[in-house]
Amino acid sequence: MKKLNVIIATGISLFANSLCAQEAYVNINAGYGFAMGSQNFPGFNNSTSGNNSFTNEQVNVSLGKGLNVGGAFGYMFNKNIGAELGLSYLIGAKTKAKDEYMGGTTDYSISSRMLRINPTLVIASGLEKINPYAKFGFIIGSGAARVEYKDNDEGDIEIMKMKMNGGLAFGVSSSVGALFSLSDKMSFFGEITMVNMSYAPTKGMITEASYNGADLLPDMTTNEKETEYVKSYTRDFNNPPSDAEPSTELREKLPFGSLGINFGLKISF
Repeated sequence: MKKLNVIIATGISLFANSLCAQEAYVNINAGYGFAMGSQNFPGFNNSTSGNNSFTNEQVNVSLGKGLNVGGAFGYMFNKNIGAELGLSYLIGAKTKAKDEYMGGTTDYSISSRMLRINPTLVIASGLEKINPYAKFGFIIGSGAARVEYKDNDEGDIEIMKMKMNGGLAFGVSSSVGALFSLSDKMSFFGEITMVNMSYAPTKGMITEASYNGADLLPDMTTNEKETEYVKSYTRDFNNPPSDAEPSTELREKLPFGSLGINFGLKISF
């Protein structure tokens, strides 16, 4: 009977400790992601041409690099295992290229914006003062890539801006970091994060077009302003598409991967 009482008492104690270890929390964070998984685009190069020479240099494009801000709601089932649902917004840094030719220059840039949802599994050491942890999850993103073009040909200036969006991006994420206890309910954390993601927009639209300050958009047809990106298409040269319809191009996956650092606060309930 005494052994049974000890077993029951031990079980109650373990159950109570497990309940005490359960914890709901929110965190807020900000950080910066550096380029990972870059790509080269045709025509997006640094080039210089003269009377007797031509120089061309590749430019690596990564749309995942840039500032990200966000937060998460999390729940620790015990001191070692938990789950989070994160929400973050990527403000992508611009990647630039320049074409210098006799009498003028053309400047190009491409950047991104993306809202991302990130469910993750949390594995923590459970230590009190400094608590190392790791996270593994996947990401769903909705955003856009923005391309800008500015040509200065002996003082004549042509500007064009295009936005590519539509569809969802999917990827995976992982991070390692540590919590530093500030009080019973608040901790500071720093982490290294990795995102492996690509995004294939389904539509594009020219949002600005001008020549020496004159707006060209009103005179452009739908076929000139809008593009649908598809997995395959067939062109019938005997029956060309209407000017009132968007043009059609093959869909292309854009690199949104990054390796970065995040810092933030965790507030427990």
